[in-house]
Amino acid sequence: MKKFSSRLKYYLIGFGIGLIFMFFLFGPRACSWLPENRVKNMIAEKEIFIGDSLNYLMNCQGVSNEDIYRFLNKDGDVDFGDSDTKGWPKKYVFSGEKEGHDLMITYMLYEEWVEVVDFKYDQKNCETVLSNENKHIVPIPRSEMTAIIESHEMRILETAECQMKCYKLKDQDVFSFHLNADVVMEESDAKAEPNAYYTLEGKIRNQTYRLVYVIGEARTRISDIQGDTPCDCN
Repeated sequence: MKKFSSRLKYYLIGFGIGLIFMFFLFGPRACSWLPENRVKNMIAEKEIFIGDSLNYLMNCQGVSNEDIYRFLNKDGDVDFGDSDTKGWPKKYVFSGEKEGHDLMITYMLYEEWVEVVDFKYDQKNCETVLSNENKHIVPIPRSEMTAIIESHEMRILETAECQMKCYKLKDQDVFSFHLNADVVMEESDAKAEPNAYYTLEGKIRNQTYRLVYVIGEARTRISDIQGDTPCDCN
């Protein structure tokens, strides 16, 4: 019995050290099995929608799409007491801070998507006559999009190389484009098979372009470049 207790003690010590090592190496993702992180992962993996009325009120209060995604990372805590996880769809209330003030965001989890249905910040009085029936996808923040694109080595595919010559773009123009461009959610698909793809829109020397990034397992491929005029690169 004494020998078993000794083994158990060393096992628990080793297990604890391993958890600490994994946390410092991978951050919160190392504990994805925890209830709160499982909820965050479930929500973050789906497209997030918001109604026009709520979106206007959040913008008026200074709450942005970055805050909506930020709470799904390390900055938000799931308030399971105020959440409703028994019914369907499931409602999850997240709490956190923004600029030193309390912020609450409520997410409704459906099978195929997520909707932001409420928030509390109350830093100024805001009113709207817009309807919440009209909904649109919440854009992915530029910082998160940059991390996705830069997760692998970037490569320019043959069609895109032809389009670069057509528009007289340089490698640096294309490789740095995502740093100042915005995601066009309606033309992106994070669940596409075999590879997710994202369309970004921005400017190069005051000209508007759209670039398509295909996220593979080993590389991020720039597959298409569209400017104001079409190029014959088929």
